[in-house]
Amino acid sequence: MKRVLLSLVLAMAAPATVPAAAVARPPAVIFDTDMDFDDAATLAYLSQEHRAGRIDLRAITVTNNGAGLPGRAIRHARCLAERLGLRNVRIADGTDTAPNSFPAELRQLFDRVLTAATPGCSGDETPSRLRAPELIRKVLRADPSTQIIATGPLTNLAAALPYSASRLTSMGGAVKVAGNLCCGTPPEFDGTQEFNYWLDPPAARAVLTRSRGTVRMVSLDAANEVLITSAFIARLDADHGTPAADTVLEIVTHPEVQPLIADRLLYWWDPLAAMSAIHPGHVEFTAGRLDVVLNGPSAGRTFLSPSGRLLWYGTAADTAAFEQRFLDTLNGSDQPASDRTAGAPAQQ
Repeated sequence: MKRVLLSLVLAMAAPATVPAAAVARPPAVIFDTDMDFDDAATLAYLSQEHRAGRIDLRAITVTNNGAGLPGRAIRHARCLAERLGLRNVRIADGTDTAPNSFPAELRQLFDRVLTAATPGCSGDETPSRLRAPELIRKVLRADPSTQIIATGPLTNLAAALPYSASRLTSMGGAVKVAGNLCCGTPPEFDGTQEFNYWLDPPAARAVLTRSRGTVRMVSLDAANEVLITSAFIARLDADHGTPAADTVLEIVTHPEVQPLIADRLLYWWDPLAAMSAIHPGHVEFTAGRLDVVLNGPSAGRTFLSPSGRLLWYGTAADTAAFEQRFLDTLNGSDQPASDRTAGAPAQQ
């Protein structure tokens, strides 16, 4: 009897064995980007989330009709992936056409900034053999639970329709605030639009209305609350111990970026959107039916409409919480010290 009781006690005290299939996998993610300055910062952030095992970054898809120049955009994606240790992540680019064009002067400026942030890079400008829409469809066919984080015009995603992603988080739109067109955009537009959706309004409308799964739009209503400040840059300058943190610091301290920050023109729009897809609580969302204006002076504007798609859109952001997690994640402060500067991502 004593032996039986002892066996029962030991069995109750022993840790339960969890079947391998029951262990939660990190969510698979496609990052669709136009390789702007804050897209690059977002990729640095996502590389650290990937390294920590909180996401499984499967693909980087680049659109050539946004802030990044055709050819140069995929070069920057390849160079950043190399620097950030994303050796096994597939990269593809897509079309370079859209109804509207990003200001040429800004495109050249951001190209110079990202070139400076990737010295000695071996990446090239050759278009990918598998185009971005095909890569998106391929990843989603293999794993329909994959999430998409999109931080540029939605042209690649529109070309990939119909597809089924578990969730789309898009940085774009402006619902109850003004748009952010500036710096050489044509004067005939009324300024109610956010840049990403203005570049390709039909793509934005198609993706928001036809995407399956949950759609979340991190609009300027929330993203305008994460201004890039000199105070945050000073914190990053005092604490940058990884290639990811170094990359972001080099971007925001570039001599041509500093005046834009001083004039309060630049925000962490894209890193906020990416963080909201991984960590709840940094963006406050509300449900609403939204549509996109396709043409005319308001082309690209998002607006509430009874006939629009029911989705979630951002209304506010927790600035302090975002900045702290952004800094901590870039520096890998929530990872073992031995992993923080390793060249290869953690095994998923």
